[in-house]
Amino acid sequence: MTGIVRWARQSEPAALAVPVLGRIDGCTHPESAELLADGEHIAFGNCAMTLGIEAYRRGAGLVYLSGDSFISTARVESDGGLELLERQCISGLTATLGCDVLRRATKRFPDGTVFMAAGGNPIVRAGETTLLVDPALQRSQLLACDALRGELLGSIPLYPGSAVARRFNPIDQPNGLAVNREGDLFFGDIPNSNPATVLPPPVPSAVYRIRHADIDALAMAGPDAESAAARVQRVLVPGFVNGVTVAHSDGATWIVSCSSHDEAGGAAYRLSDEDFERGVLPPPVVAGLGVLDGIGITRRGTLFVSNPRTGQIHVFLQDGSHRLLQLLGPEAIGTPADINVCYPKFLGGEPALLAPDVSVTAKAGEGSVTLLDISGL
Repeated sequence: MTGIVRWARQSEPAALAVPVLGRIDGCTHPESAELLADGEHIAFGNCAMTLGIEAYRRGAGLVYLSGDSFISTARVESDGGLELLERQCISGLTATLGCDVLRRATKRFPDGTVFMAAGGNPIVRAGETTLLVDPALQRSQLLACDALRGELLGSIPLYPGSAVARRFNPIDQPNGLAVNREGDLFFGDIPNSNPATVLPPPVPSAVYRIRHADIDALAMAGPDAESAAARVQRVLVPGFVNGVTVAHSDGATWIVSCSSHDEAGGAAYRLSDEDFERGVLPPPVVAGLGVLDGIGITRRGTLFVSNPRTGQIHVFLQDGSHRLLQLLGPEAIGTPADINVCYPKFLGGEPALLAPDVSVTAKAGEGSVTLLDISGL
């Protein structure tokens, strides 16, 4: 950890104003968006959730609608604007959350495959009030798709009976997801389906690592899946874990905690290969930020984390300062979810930030995905 910047939360951080490049309206609870390998197209999930299900925390908690989620695609125009291409390129899904792009092919999945966390609990069918708790109906998994062709290519099952579930436990709510330059997959489980209260969680909250060499075996669920699952690594995260990203400058994995019972008070963590080998969570690099959702880091080392409850996107610069992102213009992002740093081709190597507004209290079609210019950061 030598040379790693650690930040201190400021009580009144100064604003950092950035331009809005483009926005897509009419989304249905978009939770995560990612730039595809060509630098020109975007895929994002619409996770389709609802409130008011009495069986889940007396109607006060978020529940996903079974089969109502879908994946959308968009194009980044030459001036940075966003053009929606297909609102439902893949539909019939559940709880489409964190996503990232595989940039090193396996035998089964080509370079450019989009992996997306999906199938998380709690779930209910639209128009019904009974939670779906039958293990046969709980299909947590990492979906693999060709978003531009609108094709599902397969999945890594994480539900009861899968190799990963037998090694550890069924994954309750796969949420954040990231892929490093070697093609390893990282995903977090925020086990939030206890119908009465947040604690105790049904399974441990943790971040997992699947080696590139084991992706195909786990997706095939054949005789090699058990040995592949034995190589999956896990780090427990007591404060729950939500957003996951990878710093492509040094390969470190970054996560944020996401719960009101988090002893660190809402923190960002940097995990090295050694941390995954040891299975031990390191100290946070910054804490006390509240219930967090998304995280992204630029090649220059500028860190972004989002707090959907306060509507804030925190920025931590390499000089140690703490700022709050402010949008130039009338646009707003009321509920920033799983933000992602990306590098659109038109910016010539400078970063942008994809910021979905999940709008948890909004109706279907009232969410948005915004692209922000964070050049120089």
